[in-house]
Amino acid sequence: MPAPAPRAVPAGDTPTDASLTLLSIPGATQAEVDTYWLRHVYQGDRLPQLTLRAVALGAGLGVLTCATNLYAGLKTGVAFGVAVTAALLASATHGALRRLSPRGAGAPLSLLELGCAQTVASSAGYATGGALVSVQGAWLLTTGHHLPGVTLLAWTFLLSALGVLFAVPLKRQLVDREQLPFASGTAAAATARALHAGGEEAGPRLRMLGVGGWVAGALTLARDGFGRVPYAYAFPGTLGGVSLERLGFALETGLMPVGGGALLGVRVTASMLLGALVVHGVVAPRLMAAGVVAPDGDFLAWALWPGAAALTTASLLQFALQARVWGRALSGLRGGVSRQAPHPIEALQVPGQWWVAGMLVLTPATVALARVGFDVPVPHALLAVALSFVLCLISCRVTGETDVSPVGALGQVTQLTYGVLLPGDVRANLATAGITVNAASSSADLLTDLKAGHLLGANPRRVFLAQLVGCVVGALVVVPLFYLLVPEPSVLGSERFPAPAATVTAGVARVLASGLGAVSVDLRIAMAWAALAAAVLTLGEQALPERFRRWTPSAVGVGLACLLPASTCLGFFLGGLGWELARRWRPASEGPGVTLAAGLIAGEGLVGVGIVLARALW
Repeated sequence: MPAPAPRAVPAGDTPTDASLTLLSIPGATQAEVDTYWLRHVYQGDRLPQLTLRAVALGAGLGVLTCATNLYAGLKTGVAFGVAVTAALLASATHGALRRLSPRGAGAPLSLLELGCAQTVASSAGYATGGALVSVQGAWLLTTGHHLPGVTLLAWTFLLSALGVLFAVPLKRQLVDREQLPFASGTAAAATARALHAGGEEAGPRLRMLGVGGWVAGALTLARDGFGRVPYAYAFPGTLGGVSLERLGFALETGLMPVGGGALLGVRVTASMLLGALVVHGVVAPRLMAAGVVAPDGDFLAWALWPGAAALTTASLLQFALQARVWGRALSGLRGGVSRQAPHPIEALQVPGQWWVAGMLVLTPATVALARVGFDVPVPHALLAVALSFVLCLISCRVTGETDVSPVGALGQVTQLTYGVLLPGDVRANLATAGITVNAASSSADLLTDLKAGHLLGANPRRVFLAQLVGCVVGALVVVPLFYLLVPEPSVLGSERFPAPAATVTAGVARVLASGLGAVSVDLRIAMAWAALAAAVLTLGEQALPERFRRWTPSAVGVGLACLLPASTCLGFFLGGLGWELARRWRPASEGPGVTLAAGLIAGEGLVGVGIVLARALW
């Protein structure tokens, strides 16, 4: 039975402020929440969304985001979150085009057209280059040669598109039902709303957006552009005979974590700080004193393994505890028959036929290319695709709660799995890790864009199509650029391109070439303890009464502290604490506060991208 058509916001109305925050209605059923969204947020077909000019604008900006993110990834191992940046660039670029040629550029972009352009640009810049920076760089280091251009182009597109499809059945649960923050998506929606708001409502929001952008941008320029400000101010003192500076306890001058922390909230960010105090303040000094980790070694390379174990355990346990809900979501995707009439919101979701058709095309194509291009046996390639769906679930949940996609840690999970299944086969180890990394980053990016669209009242089916367009654009741009920037293996690890992600991935592949026995005993014990701690925290959160859950540490937040420097965890916590204090002091500051956080994220991202691009050109 087809779902009835949804009701759009009447022409004279605008979505309420609730669409800038989580749509939390105490005591409401999911059907009531969905109805509220349709009546007060969804804009239906009243505003244009997936238009040719929005797609073209997003594709043009996608070239820029591809170039800057690939360059930054090879340089630092970190990719910029471009959702907010893309929204601002789309608005500014179209505004400039209208001033130059009012007739040619047409009317101002609608709110949903701006979101569409942001989705295409974000998908192109973020969802396609992750595996190139880490896995393909590692492939070049271990084999000494590039893959053929056609193979790498097809591989990049197939895996990105596969990740987009994997995210489809997760949307209703993580975005609509659990309403995870997806901080970058929330910030992008707040930015777009501030750019389009009119009258007295626009003033405070635009001022806060501008203040946040200018402060964060100026600080980034002074630090990264002119070298006048240090990256962080280290704390004095020692722990266990190791200096706090060596352990990573410092006050970062970057404001992007502060903005992200404000959107994530105090519970998750406090959990990240708690994890940093335990992992970096207690475990690290003991390991260094015992000689397990060299005093001048890379502790994060060791901590990555227990962090991956904690994130995997917490996410899979959450999945198991919500098995009935997930089952209903998947049955709805298959088009199963329900005794109850479907809610009108179901008419807006990606049709189950699209999902099935996409999987029937992309799965065998991915398996075939893995066999022909990477010599991965067909059964192992099929297992890698299935494993990637599970790891995409983990990536999406962690991104939703913390705004950080743990694709590096998830890649190590795949490498560890195939170190056992195919010991000694470095090529298969890297190829299967590439499936995970690209699919996981693409899934997380789609749900981030769907979160922004959900808050703006966009049609989720059109967001999905815009994301696929971005995958095409990104693959066509980022693969030739990768060959151009990295013509030979000696470029990686050089002063120009240190490529830390590629170096770590290649090192893990070499270690696991001799099987699981190459993983040290101390790491196995640490992984077991981390998994147990994550299980206890997850089960405790579910068992406690509602009023006590907010005081239970987030297993995902604590686990993520293993993958981040302690200084970054502190920045997230300061943002979450500041947001909580501001809300208690002035409850009416919620709308401007969201745009201030968006400004902090966008200001550092825009200036950081500009600095990377300027150095690449000059």
